[in-house]
Amino acid sequence: MLVVDDDPDILEVFQNVLETEYYKVYPLLSPRHIFKAIEDFDPDLIILDIMLNGMDGRAVFNKLRLNPETENIPVIMASARYDENYISSQRYHPDDYLEKPFDIAHLLQKVNALTQN
Repeated sequence: MLVVDDDPDILEVFQNVLETEYYKVYPLLSPRHIFKAIEDFDPDLIILDIMLNGMDGRAVFNKLRLNPETENIPVIMASARYDENYISSQRYHPDDYLEKPFDIAHLLQKVNALTQN
């Protein structure tokens, strides 16, 4: 699982929670090298923050969906600013949405549903 968040503390929370549930986590502080990370790690799920330092997670998500090699990887978009209604109004829809701050049980429920773990 690839987790992209520009806040190192939040990234660490994601990583600790998911690794406790035996997920392999590849943390990324910036989406600049996301395609290289996907190539190297071959994630079965991506958790992608919307508000990234100097980048828009929605634009990154659109690039993922437009690329034949990444279009089928499930993506959970995460945000403290945008709500689920806003996300569902966008042209490309993520597989799920996680509002921050998030409940750990809620996160795991969404991840388990998309990874069939």
